[in-house]
Amino acid sequence: MPSPHHIITAAMLAALLLANSQLSGQQQPLGQRCSKHMGSEFVTDGQEHIAPLGDGQRAEFRTTFFGHSTYRLAICSNSPQGHLVMTVYDTDKNLLFCNRDYGYSPYWDFSFTSTVTCIVQLELDGPTPPPSGTMAMLAIGFKH
Repeated sequence: MPSPHHIITAAMLAALLLANSQLSGQQQPLGQRCSKHMGSEFVTDGQEHIAPLGDGQRAEFRTTFFGHSTYRLAICSNSPQGHLVMTVYDTDKNLLFCNRDYGYSPYWDFSFTSTVTCIVQLELDGPTPPPSGTMAMLAIGFKH
């Protein structure tokens, strides 16, 4: 008969494997959803910036954009409800862009004349809190 320690260890391992497979399952569709917003003009930086979005939570990413390059920020979520809001600030918290002002567009094309570090915030905007397991992704692309 297995000891209680082995039963607990096996249960914990099964729970971790299940959680990991669910996360991996969510990341793949998010990557596919965001990449369709890149189009043929933009190449992603190869990184997937993914974060959970719970009730009232915001995901925040910091990134540096180099002057005289054209970029595209693309966003997506696995939530079937609400709108994903992307807000971009400079490091002094000056608002540079909010997709709420543009019909919740899932992407934004821009360039800067000099190198700028930005804060990109993602949050769900809707009448009900996001369901548990809601994930948001930010993809960064540059024009080639």
